[in-house]
Amino acid sequence: MRVSIDGLASLYAAVARAHGADEDEAGLFSAGLLQADLRGHHTQGIGLLPYLDTLYEAGTMHFGRPLTVLNESVATAALDGHGGSGHVIGARAMEMAIAKAQAAGIGFVTVRGSGDYGMASGYAMQALPHGMIGLSMSTGPLLVAPWGGRDAYFCTNPIAIAVPCGERDPIVIDMATSAGSMGNVVLAARDGRRLGEKSVVDSAGVYTDDPLRVILNVMDRESRMSGALLPAGPKGFGMVLMVEMLSALLSGERNWQDERPADPTGRAAYYAQTFIAVSVSRFQPEAAFAAAAERMADTLTAARPAAGFTAVRLPGGAAAATGRDYRANGIAVRAEEWAMVEALARRRDIALPPDLYTDAP
Repeated sequence: MRVSIDGLASLYAAVARAHGADEDEAGLFSAGLLQADLRGHHTQGIGLLPYLDTLYEAGTMHFGRPLTVLNESVATAALDGHGGSGHVIGARAMEMAIAKAQAAGIGFVTVRGSGDYGMASGYAMQALPHGMIGLSMSTGPLLVAPWGGRDAYFCTNPIAIAVPCGERDPIVIDMATSAGSMGNVVLAARDGRRLGEKSVVDSAGVYTDDPLRVILNVMDRESRMSGALLPAGPKGFGMVLMVEMLSALLSGERNWQDERPADPTGRAAYYAQTFIAVSVSRFQPEAAFAAAAERMADTLTAARPAAGFTAVRLPGGAAAATGRDYRANGIAVRAEEWAMVEALARRRDIALPPDLYTDAP
């Protein structure tokens, strides 16, 4: 089914207000989820909403919390989010990184005491209208085993980088440093699909491509697990460690004293993020960089494709195309995810916006 952008935005804002958000916070929360939907990352958009609802209900995240500066210089800041809303904290922390990059050429901001902030690339892309390169990364619930291990000690530790590319779509990398994101592994289990590679480890310590040997509730976006997710091989494990050190350790969120593997019945979480903005103009004229980036993109997309491929595709291009389709025709939503959202709206006594549905295919 397809739903309207404005109607979905209104619904997201209403859920935020039901949990005590003011209008500014509700707008940031709604915009963050909607941007994920518009790029086709529904596991960080509408598919994430029921999970976020449980976090607010349980008091794991809160609207209305201050964002405190702990340490600051012209180019850096260390912040404490005091268990606030991840989407609100992320947008405001990236704003601070951009402001610092305008003053110093680079802004580097860490946050401890944050919450689930959804799609990492949403914050990296905040830098693009300012002629900047943006980076964002996050830690969170313990879901991922170290490479060669079987017990979860890490989050999926997503990282995103957004680079302006002149008149073309920006180059945007948004990836979990685990072999697969939690949302996509749950979706594979729900659909009865194999993962394509050994991306999870079961309770016996066996690496497997069968998500049903690990995921306990296929209808739960953050299902408890009988096992753990895996890094994307040894190189992916290196990236897991770097995000952990640049976010959780550098911010002071986690110190690894007396660390234990995650308890699947009461999963620990360390919500910490890092936001970086880099001003292109401090290195060369923006127009020169844009022209070079466009030429690179034109050259690569015109390159001869290998057997089994129709063309060379650049990171972020498919998501941008999805956004153009959704803006014209409404956002495509899976039936079972929409059913969960309708149940959430009934539980919170939220009326669905009358303009929510669209007849587009």
